[in-house]
Amino acid sequence: LIVEECAGLPLGIITMARTMRGVSDLFEWKDILERLKESNMGQMDMEKKVLANLKLSYSRLSNHEVQQCFLCCALYPEDRLIHKFELIEFFIDEGLIDGLDKREKCYDRGLTILNKLENVCLLENDRGMVKMHDLIRDMALHVMSATSMVKAGKGLTRLLSEECWMDGVEKVSFMENYIRVIPSNLSPNCHKLATLLLNGSLWGNVLIPNSFFKRLEGLKVLNLSGCGIRELPNSISDLVNLRALLLRECRELCRIPYLGKLSSLRKLDVHGCRYLKAVEGLETLVNLRYLDLSKSGIERLVEGNLAGLANLQYLKIVEVKGEDVTKLWALETLDSSFQNVIDFNKYMRFLQQSGPHHYFQLVVNQEKSLWFRKMYIDCCNYAIVRAGGESNEDCILIAPDVQRLVGRKCGGMTNLSNIGRLESLKLLMMEEWVNLQVLCGGVDEVIDNHDFPLLFPSLKMLTVDRCPKLKYLFGNRSKVTLPHLRQIVIKNCEELQGITAAGAIFATPLPAFPNLEKIVIERCANMKSVVESELLPHLPNLRDVTVQHCEKMEEIIGRAPQAMPPGALSLLTYLWIERCPNMQKLLTHELLLHLPNIQGILVHDCKRMEEIIGCEGQRRQLGDEVSCKNISTTHSSLPKLNFLNLITLPELEGIYDGTINCDSIQNIGLLDCPKLKRIPLHLPILNNSFPSLREIVVDDEESWESLEWGPPPVKSLLRPFVVF
Repeated sequence: LIVEECAGLPLGIITMARTMRGVSDLFEWKDILERLKESNMGQMDMEKKVLANLKLSYSRLSNHEVQQCFLCCALYPEDRLIHKFELIEFFIDEGLIDGLDKREKCYDRGLTILNKLENVCLLENDRGMVKMHDLIRDMALHVMSATSMVKAGKGLTRLLSEECWMDGVEKVSFMENYIRVIPSNLSPNCHKLATLLLNGSLWGNVLIPNSFFKRLEGLKVLNLSGCGIRELPNSISDLVNLRALLLRECRELCRIPYLGKLSSLRKLDVHGCRYLKAVEGLETLVNLRYLDLSKSGIERLVEGNLAGLANLQYLKIVEVKGEDVTKLWALETLDSSFQNVIDFNKYMRFLQQSGPHHYFQLVVNQEKSLWFRKMYIDCCNYAIVRAGGESNEDCILIAPDVQRLVGRKCGGMTNLSNIGRLESLKLLMMEEWVNLQVLCGGVDEVIDNHDFPLLFPSLKMLTVDRCPKLKYLFGNRSKVTLPHLRQIVIKNCEELQGITAAGAIFATPLPAFPNLEKIVIERCANMKSVVESELLPHLPNLRDVTVQHCEKMEEIIGRAPQAMPPGALSLLTYLWIERCPNMQKLLTHELLLHLPNIQGILVHDCKRMEEIIGCEGQRRQLGDEVSCKNISTTHSSLPKLNFLNLITLPELEGIYDGTINCDSIQNIGLLDCPKLKRIPLHLPILNNSFPSLREIVVDDEESWESLEWGPPPVKSLLRPFVVF
């Protein structure tokens, strides 16, 4: 019955289904059916009928704030994808998320509201952004039609005349238009107007007349971001109720009038206002919570200007003094640089005193999520020491609860042992640490009596790049156990010999790297193997191995064991090997037997590669005088192999001496492998075809004819899949 009342339209049905999810009482279902019938009385067409049903879903939202947040989304142009954090900032500016002591909590509240709206199908999720269906937006505009004027994205070239501005209007959106003219005497008589959105709408150095804001004394949110304006009128100074002044990316703006009287102002954003050199009255804005001066003409503030902004939670500016920011006890996000190490350390000590729940970031490049504790250290020749430990002016202090640490050109570090235990660190990136020899542990083969502590128990991602003296990540006597590590990336480390030294101590009986999924090695000239066989039991989740441009790389697994540990490499999915001129074989026969989940293999430009799967392990077992001819009758299986690409391998003579059953293979590439003749892949045949196969790419007809691929009938059946 409810489906009938929704006119059978999917949007209406889905929205009502989401609205009534979890409702089990019959009386509620009967009541909603009756209300649907009431809303559909009269000669309404299907679209109006659905609109009425959608309005009913809106009316069932949990509270007034959620309803108002939903209506705010309709102020954007039709079909506009909106970043979630942009919307949440808008909710905060509107005062819809208020009464919380931290901005992080406001973001949590905002994400919760957006989830509720998505769950009842009033918003659609699209990769971290949201949008409104056209009909839902129409319903929202209808709901707020008495108090709002929405002309967003309508292609207007001139601002509407005074008589078009309703006296009782509370929200006006001219967002994303092409307005080039504002009448010189325009003065809307809208005393109740609280929100005015002109962002992305004023073009060609439009002059806003002083009269424009004269009778808008109730204005709380003014968004002029992305507008082609050179100055703001003096009447801005009298908007004493203004909470948010948004001038982001007003690239021609060079003057803002005195703001000292705007005692209610909580947010000022002049990011990208490159010609703006000063903001007069800033030091008196005691209620300011959010200040973004980045990429503007204001690189630093006059000393003492920050002292009065005790409620500031978010600060983004080119440079600050440590003395100034230590007075900002409410600060959660700091995106800036310091004049010197002394200033930086002063702020680190302040953070240490301010408690473990203090959120901050010190970064050069803003990332999507604002609520990570981050540090970015650039071009320093100082040692890095955990705040709270012993230090001097030759050290850079870092906060003990840092979550992301990015260090570039830190020449003062030979290892990370002095940093101490960073319990919360999740991401560590090190670039151009020219004296780094090891992350932790000893470097030399001689093992001393010093135990090196576990440093980063929460680490998930580790990247090391251009550290020319690095020998190992984890050296002798290091207590290797990183239970949360998922990815290791090592690039351009010429002296690297291995991930772990022979004297590394593994946590037993548990694996040292139980969640490590991906290893990437690139341009490490002296590395001969990716992992040693002793490490295999500690990599139960390894799925992806990529090796590129490693001149001396000989094998994936060093000192491959005669008997593989149980479960070793059983989840390995992808092998990508490129430009490793010293590698002669990819895998041993013994390893092949332990790869049930391998899906993709790519080997490219390895000039000495002779075989993909060799039998060296069996030779060791049986003696050098015994050949591997017995393998020629062996049938192995790679049931999940999806693609096999062998490209530019001038010495490749064989893939495998036996036969490999490949039940799932889709793509095979055999390019520039002149010595390759026999193809040992056995593909399932169904109705004289190959159900999984999509294509076989070879150089030319001559190359295809030279390949030996089972008996002639099989090769004939494969011919339609060949691509040159």
